[in-house]
Amino acid sequence: MGYKWCCAVLMSCLFAYSIQAGAQTKAESKTRTDRTACGKNSDPAYAICRGPWSGKTISLFNTWMAPDTNPDRKLRLPSPDKSKVLIVDGFQVRLLVNGRTLWTPFGNMHDAEVAWSPDSKRLFVTWSESGELGPWHVQVYELTDSGLIEFKDITKEAQRDILQRERKAPIPKWVTREYRGMWHTLDYCEPDMIGSQWLNGSKEILVAARAGPDSGCRYMADIVVYRLDAETGKILQTYKAHEAHRVFGDEDLPAVDADDDDL
Repeated sequence: MGYKWCCAVLMSCLFAYSIQAGAQTKAESKTRTDRTACGKNSDPAYAICRGPWSGKTISLFNTWMAPDTNPDRKLRLPSPDKSKVLIVDGFQVRLLVNGRTLWTPFGNMHDAEVAWSPDSKRLFVTWSESGELGPWHVQVYELTDSGLIEFKDITKEAQRDILQRERKAPIPKWVTREYRGMWHTLDYCEPDMIGSQWLNGSKEILVAARAGPDSGCRYMADIVVYRLDAETGKILQTYKAHEAHRVFGDEDLPAVDADDDDL
């Protein structure tokens, strides 16, 4: 009886262990499978997350504030047609095309978020010089077998336009008589330029221009949205802030408050 009892106990223990081990293996496998998932407890080294500004972009480094770094970052971001891949390894970003690994400038762009064009022939990147407070820039590139070719000064016309609008705009409603003296000490600051999405295939890009982001700037954080020619930067259409949110939704544009002034 003692022998049989011992065998029964041993078999029960082995059975229980096998169930526990199987569950643990499945849990570990699920953890490995889900490490690219983006969420509150995700690993920033591996998570594939939308960009902070637009849901149509992917964050290359999963950073936001000026001190943020992610030296263990690993990301492979294929183009829609799978013919090209952006590879992020720490602070390096390379382009894999036709079996060749080519240099890109994106490793030097803080908080970069990237969007491939639907036809995989172009991409745009939004990036900051110093984290959340910017200034933020947008650059557009053509993809070739030999690497990236930038379309220069793609947001120059939009930057000039929003500054002209600021200078012509009425004083905001919040600037009552007691604040007039302070208002006249504020500056017209360099606007942030923020990429939203591709339009009309890869021919056009939607960009938000955001008035200077700090309290020393007039019309702080007010936006104007532009439909631009992706090669020349020519303004094809302009949208005031609330209009742009009605047309394109809230997920891919900088937020606006109900009482924000339209420039």
